[in-house]
Amino acid sequence: MIQKLKPFSVRMISSFNHLSGAHVSIKSISDSLTVHLLSTYYRAQYNMPFEYPDLKSIQQHYHHTFEITRKVVVPFEQYIHHTLSDDEIALIAIYFGGAIREQKTSTPTQNEVLVVCSSGIGTSRLLLQQLESRYRGIHFSSPMNVLQYENSDLSNVQLVISTIKLNTQRNIPITTVSAFPSELEWKIIDNAIIKAGLATSDTLKLFNVDTLLDIVGNYAMIRNPMGLKLALNDYLTQLTQEPLLAAPQENLSELIKLLPPEHVGFLNHQKSWKQAVRTALSPLLEDYSVEKNYIDQIIHLTESNGPYMVIGSGVMLAHAAPRDGVNNLGATFFLLDKPLPVMTNQKMVHVIIGLAPIDYEKHLSFISDLMTQLQQKDWLTNLYHLNNKRDLFRYLYKDN
Repeated sequence: MIQKLKPFSVRMISSFNHLSGAHVSIKSISDSLTVHLLSTYYRAQYNMPFEYPDLKSIQQHYHHTFEITRKVVVPFEQYIHHTLSDDEIALIAIYFGGAIREQKTSTPTQNEVLVVCSSGIGTSRLLLQQLESRYRGIHFSSPMNVLQYENSDLSNVQLVISTIKLNTQRNIPITTVSAFPSELEWKIIDNAIIKAGLATSDTLKLFNVDTLLDIVGNYAMIRNPMGLKLALNDYLTQLTQEPLLAAPQENLSELIKLLPPEHVGFLNHQKSWKQAVRTALSPLLEDYSVEKNYIDQIIHLTESNGPYMVIGSGVMLAHAAPRDGVNNLGATFFLLDKPLPVMTNQKMVHVIIGLAPIDYEKHLSFISDLMTQLQQKDWLTNLYHLNNKRDLFRYLYKDN
């Protein structure tokens, strides 16, 4: 039976990696998982139900891991002609969770702040870059996806900042905000950082470069606020030897590189946000940069987690993970003729930026360039007044 069940073990691990984006080693757990499947097989055959003593805790705190495990066991269930109980699935989920925890060799920094989103790709990268710029001296983790968060060592974590709703782990406070926080959300983050003991109200003023801009603005006219902010960040970085914000580039080459003319335009007469997302990402589908299921996954993530991809001021950064059907790095940029509600009327979208990342790094220059534009005063206001493709081209590429 071991030989018959080994292929199912290998297939389950491969499927888990594909669905979760994890890199669980088949060699490391396939033997032990196969032995476990053997006992599972006999319990099913002889109707010997297993009861997991803390099932509700597993379902709640490891929800994402549990649901992915439920999907990957289907071929095994078909082979044994039995549907596994939630208790059995929880046992198997533990194998995967343990393997993910073993992957993280570095110890979390003392007083670390975790940054989490659904995929660990787009929205969390935007948020992380702003957090590092605003709060100097506080250590923020590289963005995590939900699965990594569920199975991470959180012993030194003081605070979690997320773009989606999460289940609390170890009673660590969670602050949920947009990827491009509003003034109110920044105050919420300030309060969360103070409450977590990571800073005081006085030290936050020292951390915040925006405070320096406010002081300068009270006594002088600032012609280029974003340029001054980057220069202050660069200067303070040299003093502290800590990176704050990606260095400004000579031009916005990544916008031009990933936004050819056929990937930029207007969307008229869209009946719903779903239709608008499908239309906005259709150029990536047509040039085979993404598969159809990639667009389906974007819609599924939005329906499951809420409109967290609407990063603020009417901008939706529509994206999923590379594993969801990305073939080539690409992006699109489309303005809607009228704003559309996403999920609820509280989140309106006026522009959809489609992003297809092939890994967790190569799209970062595009994200950095995009954030530079979004942070410029009146950039979005002026963008929303455009009404033809020619002016849109000139506006996006004016600095190149």
